[in-house]
Amino acid sequence: MIDLEISQIHLCPQSNVQDPLSLVIMILAFLVSNSLELHMDRAAVIAAAFGGTLPPGVTGTNDRCTLIVSNLNSDKIDADKLFNLFSIYGNIVRIKVLRNKPDHALVQMADGLQAELAIHYLKGAMLLGQKLEVNFSKYPSITPAPDAHDYSTSNLNRFNSNVAKNYRHCCAPTKIIHISALSPEISEDAILEHLGEHGTIVKSKLFEASGKTQALVQFESEEEATEALVCKHASKLEGSTIRISFSQMQNI
Repeated sequence: MIDLEISQIHLCPQSNVQDPLSLVIMILAFLVSNSLELHMDRAAVIAAAFGGTLPPGVTGTNDRCTLIVSNLNSDKIDADKLFNLFSIYGNIVRIKVLRNKPDHALVQMADGLQAELAIHYLKGAMLLGQKLEVNFSKYPSITPAPDAHDYSTSNLNRFNSNVAKNYRHCCAPTKIIHISALSPEISEDAILEHLGEHGTIVKSKLFEASGKTQALVQFESEEEATEALVCKHASKLEGSTIRISFSQMQNI
């Protein structure tokens, strides 16, 4: 919220400040100007996380938060799988798979920048045998309803903490996934068994970083890695709820 003080509005001495319409127009202009400045400041902060420049086509000033996702595999997709994928690019408010068009879904992101990132990185990505179409929806939000899954308070939303780090890790789907929140006693074989049904695993590596057990798993294709991510992110493995994201590494 912008705190507005009348002293912040500089009126020209010749202005007819007693004209209510003129004053309203000037106040609205002030609010719009400040809103744009806030957007630009936030975009600059986030651009820094991307190395100084936002990805092509991402403005950081967009205020549309709801996406329409089409060409989904209606036999295999559900709201949780979409959450696992789209939450890489921002927090999710709600997701609704359309009953009359089961290969379409609405995804409401927490803000417009995160919606832009999801479009940039996921348009044309392969998911469960289908090439995704991701665009802005004509609807500003998803109305709460029994068939609209609410994730607004989910602790699985990735941007609840380490926001700058999460923006830095945004990328298009890759062949390599990074797995964290693993049990310290986990074996590499257990990880491979957990993920193996989703495709051909080329390489894997179990390691420790900052005192935490982590793993990298490389699949034969981006589509296989994406399937593993959407199906196994937030799944239980030897008592731990694991977290999966795409790695920007080229090889393990």
